[in-house]
Amino acid sequence: MKPLFGKDSAIPDKKKIVFLGDSITDEGTFIAYMDAYFLQHMPANQMTLINLGVSSETASGLSEPEHPFPRPCVHDRLAKALAESKPDWVVVCYGMNDGIYYPYSSDRFEAYQQGLLRAVTQIKAMGAKIILMTPPPFDAASFTGGSLLPSGQPAYSYSQPFADYEDVLKRYADWVLTLDDVADALVSIHDPMLLEWEHKRKENNNYVTGDGIHPNAEGHWLIAAALLRVLFNISLEQMPEYVLQPDSSSLFSAVEQRHRLLSSAWKEHVGHTNPNKAEALPLELALKEGEALKNLILSLADHPENKNNSRTSSWKGYERIDFMLKGREGLIVFPKTFAQGRPWIWRAEFFDAFSYPDMALLEQGWAIAYYRLSDMYGCPGAVERMRTFQTYVTGAYELAPKTVLFGFSRGGLYAFNYAAKYPDQVKLLYLDAPVLDMRSWPGGKGAAAGGAAEWEECLAVYGETEETESSLKGCSPLDRVEELAAGGIPVLIVAGDADIPLPIEENTLPFEKRYRELGGAIKVIVKPGVGHHPHSLEQPEPILSFIQQYSK
Repeated sequence: MKPLFGKDSAIPDKKKIVFLGDSITDEGTFIAYMDAYFLQHMPANQMTLINLGVSSETASGLSEPEHPFPRPCVHDRLAKALAESKPDWVVVCYGMNDGIYYPYSSDRFEAYQQGLLRAVTQIKAMGAKIILMTPPPFDAASFTGGSLLPSGQPAYSYSQPFADYEDVLKRYADWVLTLDDVADALVSIHDPMLLEWEHKRKENNNYVTGDGIHPNAEGHWLIAAALLRVLFNISLEQMPEYVLQPDSSSLFSAVEQRHRLLSSAWKEHVGHTNPNKAEALPLELALKEGEALKNLILSLADHPENKNNSRTSSWKGYERIDFMLKGREGLIVFPKTFAQGRPWIWRAEFFDAFSYPDMALLEQGWAIAYYRLSDMYGCPGAVERMRTFQTYVTGAYELAPKTVLFGFSRGGLYAFNYAAKYPDQVKLLYLDAPVLDMRSWPGGKGAAAGGAAEWEECLAVYGETEETESSLKGCSPLDRVEELAAGGIPVLIVAGDADIPLPIEENTLPFEKRYRELGGAIKVIVKPGVGHHPHSLEQPEPILSFIQQYSK
């Protein structure tokens, strides 16, 4: 997915984002979730989210004969919508209605393509950035709106859709993801939702995703999380409790009330051809009432229970606390009894993956910490967020002032760059099959293939492009060996000599050579014939021995 976020994944101070789409956008719970996130965790950032979704709408201008009225088309109102809302960004999501619930037809597909591209051209012409979302899936197993029809029928409709209509939407979604050169950002929700539904149905074969057309609350959360990830590089795995229990949160109840008030007012202010009109206040009055609700929400967000959103649970028999810090997810797992000095290890990335040494240390009285800064590639902004995290957890949970940092794979970038910048906060580094040269991975400038999407993300968070990537010189660990050596940080590296994505010849071995030349304390454990996976050592005694040697 093409990223829209910029250097250090800094959240814009102010942004007006308009959402255009059909009934899924009109219902707009995913927009309310995004609004709740920003108001609760980043209240200083003025994010104005305007829901201009209209039920039954299409981009294609098509309508099935059995529909009770001609389906609205976004092009009937797009010019006025843009003129009235004056957006910075426009998020567009169509497709569910554009195949009009019939089997695939090249003519209908072309109408969808032309309609979407026409909208893109018009939005870009007025100076806004365009974000295209794929349509969500059609879930025949959850369909409750009528009866599913096989192929070969004379007519279909939203109440009697083609049983394999999902195949049509899959084609539409795949095509949207080819528009990298047309859109400013692409957001895939179709395939991720299918994968999540598959996972849910392995646990519960009767899991219902919504009504087949409209996703349920969990589906809307998946959409919100995808948008936050692509637009702002905010990765969230924990689903807020109010997704499944909206009435349990007075803060979200106020957000939802404000969202309904403003979305209805905006939709009717702009106008549309759907004969079913929403009850709405005049826009000026709605905006005034919305501001009063916003003040209430900000007041609620300042309450201690909402500020860090802390939750305690049991994890593998140990106490675990999850919390939010500056809009990012953090967690601490506590030992049953702390070792002397309350030591802790910090997983820079991939919490609980190949966690043999983590679990052994937990049993010995060490805490485990994690702060989700995924896909920031150890950039300066990530390093400063890490410093905020360490300050918080050492104070709030009375942990040892220095940590032992674990950097697995790309987590090596975070661990190394943090230790190089703040050596007085780190006892030692344990790096496992680490990225130590971004030109090797994700850049693919050496023997490894690299990763095109990851390279694009990496360049974005460092504020560079493919044309200026040479400016990354000095950012990779291999360019900063002297800084780490000057800090006197001991380093342990475990790596396989058959690692294809991250060849040790381009990462571990040149780092080891230079670190030894500079007098640094380093131990490298090479696993013969082992690739990038599996990480770590199933018998972690050599790792534990190194940590114990240098953490006294």
